[in-house]
Amino acid sequence: THRTAAVASHYYGSVNQRRPNKPTTTSINMATESSTTTLFRAKVSGMKEWKPLNPPSNRDRLELYALHKQAVSGDAPARLNTAQQQQQSVGERAKFNAWKSKRGLKQDEAMTAYITECDRQMRVYGTAAASVDTSTSGGAAADSGKNNSTGATTAASASSSTRISSTSTMPRGIAAIPLLCVAAAENKDTYSARMLRTNPSESWWGKQEPLCAEPGSAFALPETIVLHVANQVEHVILGAPLEPKNLLAAVWPVHNVLICIWIAFIHVCTLIGSAVLASKIIFLGKKRVGISLEDLFQDTVVPLGTSASTLSKSHPRQATGVRVIGLALMPLSWICKISANLADGTIAVGAIFYAWAVMMSWFYWLSVIPWSAVGAVWVGAVVGICFGIIEIAGV
Repeated sequence: THRTAAVASHYYGSVNQRRPNKPTTTSINMATESSTTTLFRAKVSGMKEWKPLNPPSNRDRLELYALHKQAVSGDAPARLNTAQQQQQSVGERAKFNAWKSKRGLKQDEAMTAYITECDRQMRVYGTAAASVDTSTSGGAAADSGKNNSTGATTAASASSSTRISSTSTMPRGIAAIPLLCVAAAENKDTYSARMLRTNPSESWWGKQEPLCAEPGSAFALPETIVLHVANQVEHVILGAPLEPKNLLAAVWPVHNVLICIWIAFIHVCTLIGSAVLASKIIFLGKKRVGISLEDLFQDTVVPLGTSASTLSKSHPRQATGVRVIGLALMPLSWICKISANLADGTIAVGAIFYAWAVMMSWFYWLSVIPWSAVGAVWVGAVVGICFGIIEIAGV
């Protein structure tokens, strides 16, 4: 016993002689940082398996992606050249701009914000039962930029209390276009199954809000009209006492047409808004406006033109209505492309041409496109009636 005590005293010292050292600030910070990293990794892993009861909005998905990317990779590059932007798809550009909006946020702060945002989204959207087939969401899942054919159709929702903030003029609406295109490709059976599971208080259109301007403003009026009409139609369907399957088959084409119209209005509103902003910069200067022509072209004009030109491209999952919208917006993509090419030489020349071209084509944007949208709704209604008759006949 004495020998054991002596050995213990030799190696560890007596209790009275050696007392625990007081933890230093550095050790506390390291422990806190390690704890945050552990929680962050656990949350990322958990979000990969999370199946939301209601589809998360596009902006919420981008918010998670941006925080995850900032936490893992740090600040995004301040600027991409024109060639790099043209190589990016619309979805990749939306994710890059969301990541760039987090510049200056420390990585540990981004981890903490990611954990908080995950908890908030799980409270807002709920968790589905294991048997429900919905899409997963999370920072790492959003990083892949892919959605399954069932859950992704409603992932284009652009409403939430979380907004993508940026020091640039990156258009929110253009960032939502990729998922809106997926939503427009939702087939009849998937749409019917989703609507049958939806409560009237949780309607998809009811969660939407204008993306190109603040809700309630005059500039948001085109989007507001589309969202109001679509929301009213959806509420009627969800509360109708008729046979839901027959009614949903009739309304499905109208639902997809309204999404396509929303896509068109987002492009047109962004075009007009950016042309007005370019004019203000030309006449008032970048100091008074708060943004340079270079940033306007990089963050708005080039992505807008790329988005419009992408709509008409052949893709297995691209809806026919979206392709038609892409053809209608070809003049927009031409204006953006020519302006960007001129801006590569002299930025002022590109900006002047951009503002002039939009102004000279005002009739097309303010008359032809809106009236074409009204006609598209009628076409969707006629097609919907045909689908309803077919469903009733059981063909």
